[in-house]
Amino acid sequence: MDRHKYNYSVIIPHFTRDGDVSALMRAVSSVPEREDIQVIVVDNSIKQIDPLLFNKRKNVQVLFSPNERKAGGARNVGIENSDAKWLLFLDADDLFTRSAFDIFDSHVDSKNDIEFSVMIGAYSDNLEKWSDRGEFYAKLVRDYLKTGDDTKLRLEYRSPCAKMVSARLVNEHNIRFDEVPASNDVMFGLKIGLAAEGIGADERESYIATVSQGSLTKTLSLDNIESRFYVCLDRNQTLVKNGYKRDSSVLLFIVKSLHFGVKPFFRLLWDAIKSGNLLVGWRNWFGTFVHLFDRRKRNDNKKYQITE
Repeated sequence: MDRHKYNYSVIIPHFTRDGDVSALMRAVSSVPEREDIQVIVVDNSIKQIDPLLFNKRKNVQVLFSPNERKAGGARNVGIENSDAKWLLFLDADDLFTRSAFDIFDSHVDSKNDIEFSVMIGAYSDNLEKWSDRGEFYAKLVRDYLKTGDDTKLRLEYRSPCAKMVSARLVNEHNIRFDEVPASNDVMFGLKIGLAAEGIGADERESYIATVSQGSLTKTLSLDNIESRFYVCLDRNQTLVKNGYKRDSSVLLFIVKSLHFGVKPFFRLLWDAIKSGNLLVGWRNWFGTFVHLFDRRKRNDNKKYQITE
């Protein structure tokens, strides 16, 4: 029988370009200071944060991960240094709800490998103003609670947040985050969903995912595009190996690669054809082009800052 020092390890990957740690401080402050909670902050900033930043709090460790390992590597460092029964993942710009640990405590003795709860969205500068970030995952939880069908919850809940993940599950199956520029959590979410013997869900809200007003997009770079593209290929291959249909379209990434010339475009196009993924989700292609047009229109209006 596994013995752990803590009930929970809260793993917080952190990166800052300008040294601002205010969001991180808020994230950590949303975690109760208790003897059974271990908080692991893993910083992968180019210029490291102060290792004594949280020295006035109990059970908070500040660790460091090389920047080239990205957020996935930071999360893996957290997993490897955890000494808890349950893993909880918290992004540095997000926070737990006030009732989060009441929810977690009600499931601490669960025999399930994953316990899901509800993620809600809010604006980072006004937590009382709700956004739709997290609604997709909240719907997966609510649909499961209504129908009892756990397939979509297991396969489509890609974020590691707003769920309790058994450390035993992760370590027995050697499941880790991809150390890639983008979409580091996609395969982790799929692998734990496939490997979990039992899952449960709670309709209560445990997690607040924040979004900044006026910055609704992410950094557009060839590294990020290619990372998301190849993670999609990996996801589709894993689904097929486990008896499911491919579900991740790569068309958007192929089209976006044209921003960087014809060579990456044809490379991704060929890899999609070769792997049998080009036509995945073709019925949704119209929506993809509408999405691209809408993004271009927003950029032209300069209402939002495109930093992708």
